[in-house]
Amino acid sequence: MTAYPGQVSPRDRPGRLTGYDVARELGLSQSTVSRALRDDPRVVPATRELVKTRAAELGYVVHVGARNLITRRTNTVAIISGDLHNPSTPTLVTALQREFAEHGYRLILMSDQSEGAHARDVEALHGGLVDGVVFNSMTPDLELVATLRNAGLPVVLLARDHGDAETRRTDRVTSDNRTGGRLAARHLLGIGHRRIALVGGPEDNASSADRERGFREELSAAGVRLPRTLVARGPVDPATGYAAMTRFLEARSAPTALFCITDWIALGAVDAAHRSGLRVPDDLHVVGYNDSVFAGWSMFDLTTVRQPFDDMGVETARLMLARIADPTGPVVHRQFPAELLVRSSTRGPVPQR
Repeated sequence: MTAYPGQVSPRDRPGRLTGYDVARELGLSQSTVSRALRDDPRVVPATRELVKTRAAELGYVVHVGARNLITRRTNTVAIISGDLHNPSTPTLVTALQREFAEHGYRLILMSDQSEGAHARDVEALHGGLVDGVVFNSMTPDLELVATLRNAGLPVVLLARDHGDAETRRTDRVTSDNRTGGRLAARHLLGIGHRRIALVGGPEDNASSADRERGFREELSAAGVRLPRTLVARGPVDPATGYAAMTRFLEARSAPTALFCITDWIALGAVDAAHRSGLRVPDDLHVVGYNDSVFAGWSMFDLTTVRQPFDDMGVETARLMLARIADPTGPVVHRQFPAELLVRSSTRGPVPQR
């Protein structure tokens, strides 16, 4: 739209361009322009498109702070995560970001492992920084979960199911970790393994505990013992797998197979085996968990139990958006199935010891 002689175009006026300027350019009311820019369904699609196109031409940018005062929402969700080095974290965050972006939401990523910064982050959450919080920590602070939820802030737990009362009162998205552990054991038993080692995560990690429980149950049903000398636990880190495998190889009778509670741990275990002169799968069979981005690389080709991270991230975002829209709805738990992916790390005959 061209300015008439003597009329100053909004683009040429000093100061920030406002929604009022866009409205006057189009001969519409300011409220109509505001609704159109928010994708309010009360404005017909043709008008919404016209407003957005002209606003873009003029260089108008929505003032987020002003909009938030009107809608009482920030269109921002926080993710509180644990170890950001864990390959599972960026996979889940990417799925969340993609789904939230489609609904006009931004993400703030916070870590619960930086004590001072984490305390300040929590204060900001209480102060209205976000519309909701996704917890993707191995050991989420359940007291904080309760505090935020009781304050009216929507909370969703992702891939963390502690089975306690607080967790059951909170929306959550999980996968079937217990069955995943069973699948790993069933696979190794089916190949013919009887001397199998286990490398688990921290004892207070509910997901790891469920995987270990399922794994042990399947071994027990087959009459196969899991001696304490072939069990190790530690942080979810390659160093845990490396240390465990080193100790197992020093034992009087080393294992022929190894189940690691995550692929990240398995990475260290495989490295320790290679440094000791063992080859996978000729001398050792290894099963991981999660189907991390590197698991299918030819140098690892790791048999693993897959969690559908993309689907879980999408469902988490949808649960959060539903909770924001309806804070009083019933608590929802979505559980996704686990799937065994057999690769070359467990192919071939059982290694002999």
